[in-house]
Amino acid sequence: MAIADPTRTFLLASARYALADEMGCADLAATIGERPPDPVLGEPARVFVSWYLEERLLGCIGTLQPHATLLSAVRHYSVQSGLHDPRVGPMSPTVLPRAKAGVSVLGEPEELDVVGLEAIERAIEPGVHGVILRLGLRRGVFLPIVWEKLPHRREFLHALAKKAGIDVAREADEVRAQVFGSESFAE
Repeated sequence: MAIADPTRTFLLASARYALADEMGCADLAATIGERPPDPVLGEPARVFVSWYLEERLLGCIGTLQPHATLLSAVRHYSVQSGLHDPRVGPMSPTVLPRAKAGVSVLGEPEELDVVGLEAIERAIEPGVHGVILRLGLRRGVFLPIVWEKLPHRREFLHALAKKAGIDVAREADEVRAQVFGSESFAE
């Protein structure tokens, strides 16, 4: 899904407004502007919305299942990531003006036809693939943008395994993965 610059700008403003409105301080958000005549806004989409204060993550929540529309997904997950990420707690209205929103629109996940952390490590493309690592009911997801902080395959996968609660010393040979691409943009 290629997202045009005016649509990106509109989505980021919509994310900010949705969170500010939920906080009861919509006056802190810039005006959204006119909705671009872009049909992609009405298409189903897998979306993650992140909030940052400089380098510090304030929240990141999204979905691997297609949400009804791209626009509604961005608005919904903007609020969820800003107020309900259990790792960081809710953002305060005083932080919102300095916080920056980021949106990642995910492609459909594809199953890798390999099993085990070593084989997955060889199959993934740094900077390109987001990865869903799983073992039984345990699952962890890293968006492609995480490669900026964890650029080495092994480091990336071990951090993702830890996030998923997978013990790499005992369970590495049983792990499976899916990969996906994404289109990411931020304020």
